[in-house]
Amino acid sequence: MKSALAGTLERARSSFDTISLGQKVVIGLLLAGLTLGGFFFYSWITTPTQAPLFSNLAASDASAIVEELNAQGVAYDLADGGSTIMVAKDAVYDLRLAMSGQGLPAGNDTGYALLDEQGITTSEFQQQVTYQRALEGELANTLESLAGVNSAVVHVALPEDEVFVSDKAVPTASVLLDLAPGTALSGEQIQAVTNLVSSSIQDMNPDQVTVADSTGQVLSAAGTGVTAAAGDARSQVEQEYEDRLSASAQKILDSVVGPGRSVVSVRADVDLSERSTTSKTYTFDEDVPPISEQTTTEEYVGTGAPVGGVLGPENMPDAAGNAGGESTYNKESTTANNAVGETTEVVQGAPGELNRLTVSVVMDDAVAGNLNQQQMTDLMVTAVGLDEARGDDITVASLPFDATAAENAAAAMEAAREAEASAQMWSMIRTGGIAAGIALVVLIVWLRARRAADEDDDDEDYEPLELDAEMLAELDRLRVASTREERHVTDAALELEAVERAKVRGEISTMVSERPDEVAAMLRGWLSESKS
Repeated sequence: MKSALAGTLERARSSFDTISLGQKVVIGLLLAGLTLGGFFFYSWITTPTQAPLFSNLAASDASAIVEELNAQGVAYDLADGGSTIMVAKDAVYDLRLAMSGQGLPAGNDTGYALLDEQGITTSEFQQQVTYQRALEGELANTLESLAGVNSAVVHVALPEDEVFVSDKAVPTASVLLDLAPGTALSGEQIQAVTNLVSSSIQDMNPDQVTVADSTGQVLSAAGTGVTAAAGDARSQVEQEYEDRLSASAQKILDSVVGPGRSVVSVRADVDLSERSTTSKTYTFDEDVPPISEQTTTEEYVGTGAPVGGVLGPENMPDAAGNAGGESTYNKESTTANNAVGETTEVVQGAPGELNRLTVSVVMDDAVAGNLNQQQMTDLMVTAVGLDEARGDDITVASLPFDATAAENAAAAMEAAREAEASAQMWSMIRTGGIAAGIALVVLIVWLRARRAADEDDDDEDYEPLELDAEMLAELDRLRVASTREERHVTDAALELEAVERAKVRGEISTMVSERPDEVAAMLRGWLSESKS
């Protein structure tokens, strides 16, 4: 096993030694990139998903929780300026239970939790103050749940209950909101705050709630109601109404004179006041018998009449004391209580009634000069529903339009389009150049690596062969003699030359056996010279 491993390592080392320096650099860069990418991928895979353990913490609570997490060796991160603690998602509930067992976060008891601390020796004044604090805390917690509200402070002024008082004081409240950066409450949201607070306190009206933000801006003032909300509502209703009428009229004009050749402006005066009317009507039906009826009748018939009656010349007694003449007296009285029907009608007027509408229409004289102005006016009157009896007014005019801004805008758009096209072209050229450069570098490295590999296969590096001057002269003589034709020499000279050659051959054989690579390289060089 060890021999096989050693053989494998030796072959790998030999293969690595045969490649060129450029190939080694490329392989090293690839290995480094793979290692770095694997490290980041492993870090991303093994990093746990975090979730908030607690948020909106006080500084003391955050410090205590961090100390407990450090003692338990739990990894965490701080967010939102240290008010939020993030931990691994799968450990959130276990850590919350553990922190709750430690009494964390301690916080400040607010809301109705204050009522749990009441004792048997608590005075009536303390009970009233505690109830007021509990009510303020509950309202503050409720307002903090609104989007964009970081914290809220509520102060409530509750009047004391008095028996012998005819004019009872009304409760009031003030709200201070700490809004998130870049958050602005709309009129409807301010109205929701005032209604929420007033509905939670007995006998409190919404106009008795003052709302302010942390910058000191009054959002709703006491005594004036939610003026900001009312103003926003009025503006919103008018804007929506005007936009709807303008769009209806503009659609007709664009079809007649073309887009961008006309402008419609609508101004609507909307009445958002709420009115309530109560009327009573009484009716009598003759067919219905009376509820009650009383009749009185009195009648007197005789020749004489007692003294009495109506004093006058017709009823004067004579000298004997008798009334003069015969008389008859009748008296009738009837009283009837009839049933009368009563009808009470209450009419609640809904806000949003249109008081007055004014419309202004301007068309480009270049295209609208030949149009019938009265016909265009009638079209606009019908499109917006104009009512002259209500006092509505409309103005239609044809004037030359200033096309300088449009031309400048068109030129700017064309310049921007050309700049974008040029930027895209140069980006493509730059990207192509970078890609071509990278490809060229890779090609050069590959060619050099291949050439180096071929040279290593044909001619490995060797140290220069150290030969003395006599051996070099003999080898040179043999090389020159091999290129010439045979010469006729004597036997003695041949024998002497044979001995010298044998000696040189022996030295060459020894040298070949000791340094075969150097001798082979030298012979290849001689062959190259002889061919040239």
